[in-house]
Amino acid sequence: MIADLYDFDRTIFNGESGTYFYLFELRRHPRFLLNLPGHIITLIKFSLGKISTEKFKETFYGPLKSVDCEKETKLFWEKYEHKINPYFLNRDKSVKTIVCSASPVFQIKPICDKLGVDLIVATEFDPKTGKAIGLNCKDGEKIERMKKDAAGYTIRDVYTDNLKSDGPLLTLATRDKYHVVKGKTTKIN
Repeated sequence: MIADLYDFDRTIFNGESGTYFYLFELRRHPRFLLNLPGHIITLIKFSLGKISTEKFKETFYGPLKSVDCEKETKLFWEKYEHKINPYFLNRDKSVKTIVCSASPVFQIKPICDKLGVDLIVATEFDPKTGKAIGLNCKDGEKIERMKKDAAGYTIRDVYTDNLKSDGPLLTLATRDKYHVVKGKTTKIN
């Protein structure tokens, strides 16, 4: 099957959806502010390379185990669907659409389903336990996950905002590669 491949944050979504989701949850559940000192310490440790990305995400997404995550993501996308970049809404739907993202599947699945995405390859995270399942789907892990989860696809075009970390994904394109900046796509060589 032929498919076009898209990163999610700053490519399909105009911004970093995890940050928007985190702030959305803080506004909806002020008790989550009690976690803020621990989140700041975790952010510092992560910035210094002292903890893994998976542990970092477990700290930030961990409080979700105390809420109905399905309901929360639905409400989030009702508020932030407008941040989907228009070029994606007008994409060529004659080929399949794959999203490959470091964002957690539970967070982006509702909007991907609504937008007609055929396959989501993203970070597995269980909001009921607050634990990552496997590795964060970023950099080289994206290629490993694509080999496994999208083995039956031939990638036609690739869209990303980050030419460095998604450089390996760009090599999958059999036709065109696009750099996305603030919702504008530029074909690259």
